[in-house]
Amino acid sequence: MPPSGAVRRRDRLRPSDLALGPMALLAALPVLVSVWKQGPCLDKGWGGTEPFWRFCYSDLAVTIQTAGAERGLPAYLSGDVRLDQPPLTGSVVALVAGLGPGEGALATQRWVLGVWAVLAIAALVLMTWWVRTSLDHPGADPLQVAVAPVVALTVLLSPDLLGVVLATGGLWAWSRRRPALAGALLGAGVMARTYPALLLVVVALVAWRTGRERDLGRFAGGAAAAVVLVAVPFLVLSPGTLVHSWSTWLETPAGLGSVWYLPTLAGSPWPASVVTVVAGTGMIVALVLAALLALGAPSAPRLASVALVAVAVVLVSGTAFPVQSSLWLVPLVALAGMRWRDHLVWALAEAVHFVGVWLYLGGLQVTNRSLPAGWYAVALLVRVAAVVFLAVRAWQTATSFPPEAGFSHVAGDPQPGKVRTSEARSPSVPAI
Repeated sequence: MPPSGAVRRRDRLRPSDLALGPMALLAALPVLVSVWKQGPCLDKGWGGTEPFWRFCYSDLAVTIQTAGAERGLPAYLSGDVRLDQPPLTGSVVALVAGLGPGEGALATQRWVLGVWAVLAIAALVLMTWWVRTSLDHPGADPLQVAVAPVVALTVLLSPDLLGVVLATGGLWAWSRRRPALAGALLGAGVMARTYPALLLVVVALVAWRTGRERDLGRFAGGAAAAVVLVAVPFLVLSPGTLVHSWSTWLETPAGLGSVWYLPTLAGSPWPASVVTVVAGTGMIVALVLAALLALGAPSAPRLASVALVAVAVVLVSGTAFPVQSSLWLVPLVALAGMRWRDHLVWALAEAVHFVGVWLYLGGLQVTNRSLPAGWYAVALLVRVAAVVFLAVRAWQTATSFPPEAGFSHVAGDPQPGKVRTSEARSPSVPAI
């Protein structure tokens, strides 16, 4: 007869026990809030400073007009249209824009945001299901994806969601023992957003810790195949487009949201070369911390916990930390088993910065309505501190509390009453 504590743990209703249907309806809520927030700009456009005061500015909408993306995918592949996006993301944006009504820039912008809102709902439902069915992540909370406040703030600001959904799918596939699919999704994610490259390293580290080294060959093969598949058309038609977003990064000075923007606020901006070196150092620190956590924790940590630490460090040490980049953290927070209290503390900090950044930008041209640089610096630091707080909580959880073995929350777990190798193996026990 199982211990009474185990019975209570099995009988307790958890978010993962909820049906997918209600979660899908919930996933539409933050997207609808984001559409509502875009209302003033959908009505009058995204030009001038008014979008800043009404908090509806969108890089996605503005780029459609400035880059001429309505010319479609062929123009983007040939290099005639330049989008400041990695190749896969730029291709999707150009494809959607090219299918627009062709009735002017504003009509195309409305079309793209409408399509993106529909795709966002589908992506959130998919990520919710992946979090719900992910193995090796006890305590994962799919509701923290479905109704994440940060999604409502950011999902229509940029096409970052494409990279996020691919990265989340890669982590899910790895947890379901599908290494080739995991590699392919993360490889495609690298071509949509750069940060999934960190996750490739994190997966390799966790694989070494949990005795899945043999899976790394198929994992690497899947990632390489996806990268090549996306890159080949660009190599043939327009090699410059392939590397445009990454080469631009090397020459970009500190941007909004970054702690390295504080000298700019003080009137003494750092040279772009210095900022790039500092950001590169941050990437190295992120990988070192990920290795220490993955290989040195008392028990094998959740993959998402290690990923959350690495991505958080890269975000706070990067050359820019725009509001939309916080979307990267949403599925990692859910998979890492963060408490709602921690999630909401972070979301509140994001909201403070969200308001502050638009008031600051609008005030650059209308000084009598400006948020002073000092107050924007406070909002920036509050947000950075909240992201560091998430990383610290993920580290504490991974090093203080071993994974809860024997109580799988995933329907169809082949051995729900047994401890899986990846959960029970200690550093001193060799893989079998």
